[in-house]
Amino acid sequence: MNTQQGSGVLLMAILLLLMSTALLNATRQQLDASLSLVADERLYLRQASLAASALEAGKREKWASTVVWRCLTARQQPDWRACFKVTTKGEALLRGDGGKDTIAFYQWVTHDEQNGRVHPQPHGWLDFCPLAQEEDCLPDRETAGL
Repeated sequence: MNTQQGSGVLLMAILLLLMSTALLNATRQQLDASLSLVADERLYLRQASLAASALEAGKREKWASTVVWRCLTARQQPDWRACFKVTTKGEALLRGDGGKDTIAFYQWVTHDEQNGRVHPQPHGWLDFCPLAQEEDCLPDRETAGL
């Protein structure tokens, strides 16, 4: 009479289930990490788009010559602002951002004081503040007209 124990098959089934569980857990962790990256990328793209839009809108505005930041926002797009400043060296700088504590883009411009228009300088676009002091790069509430 043949008696079959079946413990080998049962052991293999349990081992297969354990390996499958480990693989599913690793896949879930990888998916969580990917979703976090996608969310970060989405936030960056939104902020960069708003900053670029603000910078372009700022190029079409008339600006008064000032050594402190002056900022404008739009009613239809309250998240972004365009800011203008003339440095102590007489250079004019335009700043566009997507709101407080977001990405900001900068553009060196020439300022026509008679009509207030600005004209972008060739190769003057920057994704970092070119001013030496960090506090000079940030418009504050009082000087920015907010």
